[in-house]
Amino acid sequence: MTPISRWLATTVLIVVGVSAAEAATRFDGNWSVTATVDDGNCTGPYRYPIVIRDGVVDDAGGSGVDASGRAGSDGRIVGTIRSGLASVAVEGLLRASDGSGFWTLSGPVSCSGRWTSRRNN
Repeated sequence: MTPISRWLATTVLIVVGVSAAEAATRFDGNWSVTATVDDGNCTGPYRYPIVIRDGVVDDAGGSGVDASGRAGSDGRIVGTIRSGLASVAVEGLLRASDGSGFWTLSGPVSCSGRWTSRRNN
């Protein structure tokens, strides 16, 4: 992630301005994310299990990635998925049982695409 991208992601998190307590009841739980490639030399699709606790996004384990970010009380989600040298910036919108958005990979290979998610019951 470039310094500008980091600054932008940080700015978005600040603008969203969500306290963890506000987001806790609406989007907490386990989610399955599928990312597809729109542009670049990535293969895809990629699948990641994530968990949201008190509005904080984390990887659910077992996928070999490090996911982090925030889910706002309005459903806006901003985060990063890291694996090795690759860093994927993620943003989008969650609803009660699903969500969607865009991602951009920076690292040894650059590509971008869309993601969709489903809440696991």
